[in-house]
Amino acid sequence: MNTKLERIQFITSSTETLSHVDFARKACEAGVKWIQYRNKNASSKTMWEEALKIKTVCKEFKAKLIINDNPNLAFEAGADGVHLGKEDVSIEEARNLIGDKFIIGASCNNIDDIIRAQYEGANYVGLGPYQFTKTKSNLNSILDKSGFEEVMNDYAKNKLTIPVYAIGGVNADDVDFFLSIGIYGAAVSSALINSDNMSNAFQKFNSQFFQGKRINI
Repeated sequence: MNTKLERIQFITSSTETLSHVDFARKACEAGVKWIQYRNKNASSKTMWEEALKIKTVCKEFKAKLIINDNPNLAFEAGADGVHLGKEDVSIEEARNLIGDKFIIGASCNNIDDIIRAQYEGANYVGLGPYQFTKTKSNLNSILDKSGFEEVMNDYAKNKLTIPVYAIGGVNADDVDFFLSIGIYGAAVSSALINSDNMSNAFQKFNSQFFQGKRINI
């Protein structure tokens, strides 16, 4: 695979007035180049329809699309990859299904998860949750700053190389801390959705993370 991993990944959500598709478009209009479609409570039909619409939006804005939890949907909808939770199919199973050209991310909560994800061939991991977030139910244990520091110290000791993204209640004010411990990027939702200006909020995140460079995978 030869693709660039953006520093910021936007995770879709919905409100009473705006759909996942609406927020995907708003994020792309704001400059986001990597969308994760995550709709855990929808029917298969709704997920299929929304995934196709979001794929069209991403194609229009030259953004990448990954699908949460569902490698079959990612493959069939022509997405760029899948993000797997700890209770989903294994990385190996997903890779066998969707192939080497797809991005595979994995949710991690500790150093053992990250070691396993790198060994099994994931392209990146999402480490968290950093703090409480309302955008996801059934959260793993919250890590906070001390937990992140411990995991990333072990990451360095084990000479791991897989890009690590902070997930769960991440705000732009946290970026300096993340960079200082070796975090590569962030997966965000509420920080952009609840901002007064999504474009400005994204640019703040992006400019701070771009103290480093994107990497090829």
